[in-house]
Amino acid sequence: MNVVFVLLLITIVLLPLGSFLSFNISTQYVHSIISVYAQNYTSDKSNIMTDINTPEKGSPPVSLHALPKSQQSQILHKKSVPLLSVLHSQTYKKGLRIVLIVPVFTGAAYNHAFYIFYKHYAKVRAGENVTDHLFLLSSLLTKPKLPKIPNYAAISASAHAMRYLDRHLSLLMPKNSVSVLTDIDIDRGSIFMNNNNNNTNRYDILILGHQEYVTQQEYSNLKKFVANGGTMILLDGNVFYAQVGYDKNTQTITLIKGHGWAFNGKSAWKSVGERWRNETSQWVGSNSFCTRCEITFANNPFNYYHREEQYITNANDTIFLNYNASVLSPNPKIMKNATSAHANMIATYELSYKKGKVIGLGICLSISPLKEPKSYTEVTTL
Repeated sequence: MNVVFVLLLITIVLLPLGSFLSFNISTQYVHSIISVYAQNYTSDKSNIMTDINTPEKGSPPVSLHALPKSQQSQILHKKSVPLLSVLHSQTYKKGLRIVLIVPVFTGAAYNHAFYIFYKHYAKVRAGENVTDHLFLLSSLLTKPKLPKIPNYAAISASAHAMRYLDRHLSLLMPKNSVSVLTDIDIDRGSIFMNNNNNNTNRYDILILGHQEYVTQQEYSNLKKFVANGGTMILLDGNVFYAQVGYDKNTQTITLIKGHGWAFNGKSAWKSVGERWRNETSQWVGSNSFCTRCEITFANNPFNYYHREEQYITNANDTIFLNYNASVLSPNPKIMKNATSAHANMIATYELSYKKGKVIGLGICLSISPLKEPKSYTEVTTL
């Protein structure tokens, strides 16, 4: 099964989506994937997992300089694999079962809810309990109240990308089955065959957009899907960042843990940034990068500007395209050297996990701007 071929088709299909959504994804992205890469790939099966805690979403990620030198070397001295050789070495299999996942839970979190709470209580110290305005940590899966907020527009763009891919992949790949599901379907196990303990996948390829907020069951089901032999493609960064609960009777999601907070239904307090950081690194191969840092890309053939990315955190990742990122911390006191050139790798990559694999683009493909985004207020106030 030539998954890379499907990935390239997805990229090509999304190109006209840019003008449709005013995000303009450059055709040069396709050329950057299949063009000049280094000739060899250094494969080292050691794992770079550590017990270092990940900082909050707006803070610089743990620098590779904090890791042992042997682990730094595994990441930073990897060379990319030329995708053309991958394409030529595989035979494209017809009859693939492809499913696109619309991020409805993330859309609800941005729907005049979680982010108002985050902003209002941003200065709360660790150990303090918040008991007011807790209704903001729950949100209905309904039509958005504030569709003009830029952040919601980004989530809407990801949802449009899924539906756009559905139509165009079906035209380009008529002998393959292309379906569209939502987070709700993943949560209830619709990606598996019935009555076999989720040991057999219903689909071959699963494509995610901006799945920032997921339930524990959804997260576990996605992991099981890959372990069973499925391929999961991540079009965007900042995936699996926070855990929510889903009530099917009220069609409501509620924050549980992540994005800097934990909530038990009675009070909320400051907590971890990325909910499943270590586990995600082990089977997905990357983690959410610093969103508030100033990031530039030395290898940037398509003129992409920083939005929300994933950075490489597993030494077993196969690198397809290294964007050569440099980061400038918004708070130089956090890091001795505020400017860290290429200390953390943002890349398009592949990671094999048990019988399956994960392919991450490393950037926000379905919502990525070609011009530098303007600063804006993310949410309204109370």
